[in-house]
Amino acid sequence: MKRFLFSVIITLLATSLFSQNVASERKLSRHLARVVKTYSHETSTNQISGKTRKTICALMTLSSGAMADVARQYDIDVIDSISRIYIVNIPISQITTLADDKRVERIEAERMPQPAMDVTPGQINATPIYTGTNLPQAFTGKGVAAGVFDSNFDFTHPAFLDKNGQLRVKYYYDFLWKNDDGTQGHALNTTEEIMEYEHSQHVMETTHGTHVMGIMAGAAVDGQFQGMAPEADIYVADFNSMREDFENPDEQTSAVAVLGFKYIFDRAEADGKPCVINFSSCESITLSRQRILEAEALLALTGPGKIIVAGAGNDGQRMPFMMKTANDKLAGCGIINGLGGGGTIDMDIVTPENQRVRFDFLGMKLSGGGIEGTIMFNTDSIVALNGDTCRLKTNVSLGEIELEIHLSNYEDERGKVIHIDGKMPNMAYLMLCGAICLLSGDSPAWMYGDLFLSPFANVSGVPEYSFAQPGYSIAWPATLDGIISVGATGYKCTFTDIYGNENTDMLSFKPDAWGHITQFSALGPTFDGRIKPTVVAPGMSISAPYNSFYHDFEKEKKNLTGHVRHNGKDYYYMAQSGTSMACPVVAGTIALWLQANPKLTPQQVEDVIAHTSSRPDASMEYPNNTYGYGQIDAYKGLLYILDTNTNIPTLSTEQPAKVHFTLKDKRLNIAIDQTEQKKIQTNEVHIYTTDGRKVITTTSDKQNFTIDLTQLPKGIYAVQINNGNKNTTGSTLIRLE
Repeated sequence: MKRFLFSVIITLLATSLFSQNVASERKLSRHLARVVKTYSHETSTNQISGKTRKTICALMTLSSGAMADVARQYDIDVIDSISRIYIVNIPISQITTLADDKRVERIEAERMPQPAMDVTPGQINATPIYTGTNLPQAFTGKGVAAGVFDSNFDFTHPAFLDKNGQLRVKYYYDFLWKNDDGTQGHALNTTEEIMEYEHSQHVMETTHGTHVMGIMAGAAVDGQFQGMAPEADIYVADFNSMREDFENPDEQTSAVAVLGFKYIFDRAEADGKPCVINFSSCESITLSRQRILEAEALLALTGPGKIIVAGAGNDGQRMPFMMKTANDKLAGCGIINGLGGGGTIDMDIVTPENQRVRFDFLGMKLSGGGIEGTIMFNTDSIVALNGDTCRLKTNVSLGEIELEIHLSNYEDERGKVIHIDGKMPNMAYLMLCGAICLLSGDSPAWMYGDLFLSPFANVSGVPEYSFAQPGYSIAWPATLDGIISVGATGYKCTFTDIYGNENTDMLSFKPDAWGHITQFSALGPTFDGRIKPTVVAPGMSISAPYNSFYHDFEKEKKNLTGHVRHNGKDYYYMAQSGTSMACPVVAGTIALWLQANPKLTPQQVEDVIAHTSSRPDASMEYPNNTYGYGQIDAYKGLLYILDTNTNIPTLSTEQPAKVHFTLKDKRLNIAIDQTEQKKIQTNEVHIYTTDGRKVITTTSDKQNFTIDLTQLPKGIYAVQINNGNKNTTGSTLIRLE
């Protein structure tokens, strides 16, 4: 029966075609092309006024001519530029004509990344922030700009104050700020202005930005819950995740993200500080969604002392990929709603030879489902159209379904790439009803779905519809070369909230061992086959500052892990999980490394990670598409950067777990846990310069003793303690001011 149905293929596609300038449309990114079509439909049906100047923020390059002339002709506002790329506001009504202009090379505007919202919040104390990363006492991020590009910030939390009570947030750019001239976006350049502002405009909506900023750069309050770089200066760009609050929601695109990175780097450079930016937000990417200008712009922005760290995303269990071998005569899977529930199907099929493609669209699950509509086509027929778009339609009980199909200009050595855009009857159709896709042919084929809008699913009990696979779930911009992408590790733990209630959080695939990948952490490779993520870090039940302005305190009470009182107000800490939490652990660690070497490039950071990260699963080869190079180790990374392993061959690469170092007024106090001291006869301490010179050797049989360092000049020193006990033998780094 199935073979008979596949023989009834639509071959007379001409009736379904519409004429258009293919070369011009290829100048536009996929999301921008959708926006233009939607705008044209709304204008033609009088849903919006033709007089409305509706704009979109985009990236744009020219093949010839002057930008000033093009801007005047098409009423374009030029916001900024990065190398040859212009960041512009373009009237949507002008984009079709603009794309026809031979001077224009490309225009890009994709969906704005959204916070990689936390999954399965839990409660433990701040220790997991340091477990596996070994935060060195000597480095605090002082003199480094800790950039945070996120949303929903509470600047009044005492975790963001220095020892003198002064706010450490030095710069804040709010993309939602409405100026007197009707434009949006404004910078606050002094701590006084930021403190007076107090918080983001939509601070009541989530706790995300405050929590992320605290993990990366929060200071200890009452000796608890210290972030990774507690003395770094903080530089913030706030894109505000509430798209509907923009007068023109489409204006909040990925071009805004590029602009935010540039603003932070520019200000840090003006202040003479190296900068690492944490971006715990992400957006899905498909094979043919070529973010060419975005990749070029971010590569141009990064460099010596300019690093971007991005969360890999929380969709490790989703399946946006399906492979059919030449031996598989039939191969398919289900298509479901993604996180956005966007009412679209966005997917690519790669094949060297003809595939017969069938989509079955189902009825309401509550009423029994069943096939209500079918669309079929041959990939060879689409290839023959040479880039023109084919529209195929079918009707279901909830309305009309339309597929737009065309040959992608994405080049793949495996074969031709067919791109499919599907418009569903409503936003929730795939969730309420569902669709299935089946490929049939004599050659192999690969199918990729948009991770957020239309991931795949296996249909239980039907082998032909069980070809979906995990992987390819790394989200933008973590997919890009030069961006440090971060996955999340976790473990099984029992924790107690501030009310004394115990709970258990278990998110790891191997819950009895710390450091194994969590079930939610996104997996590589990228769509073009590169290994990602770069590295992993603790991302489960991480305690950090809680946004004191959040509207639903009662909802989060069970997740609160600590409490302080400051200036007559109660402030809390909460535990959350996700790659959003792992990302600032890595970004904060890199801030410590930049303090040691302010000129580190993204490539050098990756080299440090490759040579010093721990390997949670010894059975795997590294790097791999689960852990990248492994779990980050801040201390070993510092030793590698300072080259102490070469200069001091006897220096341990591990910090002693049961020894506490405290440095004050050039006096180093060493305290050994009482239970361990019973196993020790003598503590032998050696202090070295980073170039390998031994400057002090001393011994002590006491549990708690102090070494006078007043005779040593300013600088970084390595401290080695030997006593024959595993838990109390090791090294640390100190900085004398």
